[in-house]
Amino acid sequence: MNQEEQQYFVGEYRHKLDSKNRLTIPSDWRFGDGISFLAIPDPNGSITVLPPDGIRRLLEAAKTPTLGDPRKSAALQRLASLAIKVTCDKAGRINLDPRLLAHAKIKSEETVLVGGFTKFHIWNPKNYEAASQAQALNLADTFAALKDLGL
Repeated sequence: MNQEEQQYFVGEYRHKLDSKNRLTIPSDWRFGDGISFLAIPDPNGSITVLPPDGIRRLLEAAKTPTLGDPRKSAALQRLASLAIKVTCDKAGRINLDPRLLAHAKIKSEETVLVGGFTKFHIWNPKNYEAASQAQALNLADTFAALKDLGL
């Protein structure tokens, strides 16, 4: 990928876990085999997956001194303890940790992969539908929120 190209994650895909808890990543979202991602439990009940660029940003933020701020230090330690490094295999699959699957209430069933531009989320389909309905914005509200983001 050259510097002008940027990887981004858009769309919604439904994929099933295989018997070894492997999940196929959509081909548009792959960087190639052997590329590592970071999977973390998200407070919204999904699994958030950060690509290499997101991992770099997280590591840069973690480098800032936190000795004087025990809250930040504890938050970084907690996040690191919950995070799982996942690597895309030649078939475009990542292997998901049972703890992450339990957090997202995903069993051997269909999942929903949802783009988030700079990251993506893996959901239990029922929880995704419930969260989507609870957070439903009409189109005007969506564009008002984008305006607040400076877009």
